[in-house]
Amino acid sequence: MSIVKVLGLLLLHVALVTPGTQICQDPDENAYSIITCGAPGKNGLPGMNGTNGAKGERGEPGLPGPPGKTGQTGPRGEQGPAGPKGEKGDRGASGSPGLQGVAGPPGAKGERGANGAPGASGTQGVAGPTGPKGERGSSGPSGPPGPKGERGDSTATAIENLKLQMSGMDGRIRDLQSNLEKQGKALSFTKVFARSGNKYYIINGVEATYSEARTSCANGGGQLAVPRNPEENQVIFSLRKQVNQHTYMGINDLQKEGAFKDLSGQAIKYFNWRAGEPNNLDGSEHCVEIWHDGRWNDESCSTKRFFVCEF
Repeated sequence: MSIVKVLGLLLLHVALVTPGTQICQDPDENAYSIITCGAPGKNGLPGMNGTNGAKGERGEPGLPGPPGKTGQTGPRGEQGPAGPKGEKGDRGASGSPGLQGVAGPPGAKGERGANGAPGASGTQGVAGPTGPKGERGSSGPSGPPGPKGERGDSTATAIENLKLQMSGMDGRIRDLQSNLEKQGKALSFTKVFARSGNKYYIINGVEATYSEARTSCANGGGQLAVPRNPEENQVIFSLRKQVNQHTYMGINDLQKEGAFKDLSGQAIKYFNWRAGEPNNLDGSEHCVEIWHDGRWNDESCSTKRFFVCEF
């Protein structure tokens, strides 16, 4: 401690002992003055504000105070914009089956599916009407010569033979006309018979491949039907409607793709294709069938269909 401060303390002690004496500190913090105290003076004018001292260093943080009471819930803010789509989560476990819904309206009828395996043979149906007489076959080999007859009048014999032949021909013509009339009358009693001009059309309600259908018609003295104009196509279509199934006709492009011909190899001039047909689906459709709308479609020849024969 400096001598000045020691002296100051001593003087303070003396002043405290001596009444009426006041010790005042000089502005110089190391100097003290002794003043005789009199009557109290009036308050002086306020002094000027001193300059701000330098900012002290930040103290250590105090202990945390107790938590305040929970305030009231504020009003709900406006919905913010949608955030980015998150990653797909793991698939959850399957829920229990729901209740069965109400059955919907029936859908449109689909196309006919592929034919199933052949079933067991049914009972033989009633024999159909007799078909027209087939064309005359080729002549057989000549038989051995007969014994030589007596010589007669060559001219008279020839005339008589000619008369006999003419008489025989007349008889055969009458028989043919009679058979045709009988066949026409017989056909008029069946529901699967139709006619256009001098052509007769029959459908027997049996399914077969194209080759089988062609053989069946030929065995009856006819051929698979070939419509040459809209009228004949309508007659064939009327028979097809009775079985309500797609039906083969005698038209194909088996020899050359896209070149449709009849069974005699003649090119077809009348066509009645459906929209988008023929399309030779899978490269295997070479035979022609008539559909439910009377128009044509190319089909695989191995598919079994009903068929119409023409006589």
